[in-house]
Amino acid sequence: MNARIGVGIAGWGVAGRLMADAVSLDPRFELVGVADRDAAARERAARDTTAAVVRDVEELAALPAVGAVYLATPTRHHLEGVIVVARAGKHIVCEKPLAADVETAQQAVDATRAAGVVLIVGATHALDAPVRALRRLVTEATLGQLLSVESSCHTDWHKRRRTPEDLDLSSGNGLLLRQGAHQFDMLRLICGGDARSVAGSLFGPGDPGHELGFSAQIIFGGGTSASAYYSGNGGFDSRLSSWGVGETGTVDISPSWPLTDHFVLPGSGAPPNPAPMFGRTVATFERGGAQTTPRGLLVLDADGVSEIDVTAEPSGWAAVLDQLDRALTGEPSIAYSGEWGVATLELCLAVRRSAVTGGPVVLRHQVGLPASSPQETR
Repeated sequence: MNARIGVGIAGWGVAGRLMADAVSLDPRFELVGVADRDAAARERAARDTTAAVVRDVEELAALPAVGAVYLATPTRHHLEGVIVVARAGKHIVCEKPLAADVETAQQAVDATRAAGVVLIVGATHALDAPVRALRRLVTEATLGQLLSVESSCHTDWHKRRRTPEDLDLSSGNGLLLRQGAHQFDMLRLICGGDARSVAGSLFGPGDPGHELGFSAQIIFGGGTSASAYYSGNGGFDSRLSSWGVGETGTVDISPSWPLTDHFVLPGSGAPPNPAPMFGRTVATFERGGAQTTPRGLLVLDADGVSEIDVTAEPSGWAAVLDQLDRALTGEPSIAYSGEWGVATLELCLAVRRSAVTGGPVVLRHQVGLPASSPQETR
């Protein structure tokens, strides 16, 4: 058996701890270091793990046992962290978005290219097993050509505790960048990545980063269209339409009347280990359609309805580790790469630009997937 890859985590917040959980369950990897500038976070990491705990990314990247670093730091620190880790010759998984603007994101990509190290951007919900299964359905063409995809998600994102930085667009935050990075990543993966133009709108307060939601119509190469709708203002919750399963892949909504008269709650239709659900995604093909579910996909065609079960496949941070392992063993993926992260960021920012100008925006930094791309979808 090959030696395990040592993982260092920069930022001991929610994302950092979720990555640590995924590492602990994967025999290919081992948590060997944690860095956080906050003393209280370092104390928690020392209690939670047996890894070396240090103050900053420089110290983390210098640890001999570290082979890859997960940057779960604030977006404004991503470029600095990428450059430091790349110069140390270590591989990088960087939280989304890669940066607050395309130019800075491209500098991060250039730094990793120059150092010859891997850069993966994630975890986004494009890594969820049902979304990857839908991409497989596209490449297999069993239902013919993909015509359109619709993705909608309703959450209480703005009702959760938010700091001023969480809503600061210039720092790479706000609902559009934080949540659009998930939704547009999903749509780009399903539709092949090569988005050509987008027309978008925002609703809610006009201050950049304070939007309550967005909608977008995206045109891809080959003519496939995709629509995205996201509301983070509370009220209707997408978990009601997915047996109570939400973004974390857990049944985390309680039933109450009259909801129980209209929705199957809580989770009676969900499998024991459901996949995360980022709202509802429905694809229309020439000869049928498909919808993501906590179990995988419902496929509807001339023969009726069938189901594709992908509950045994990884999602989220476990899927990120899969992508990292494949990149390090000679199977690099275009999807989730640094270049891919730049393209998704461009799309997010173009939605805002379209909302301001009132017209469609042509996209210039997109990357497409090969017609058959198994490493993106396994």
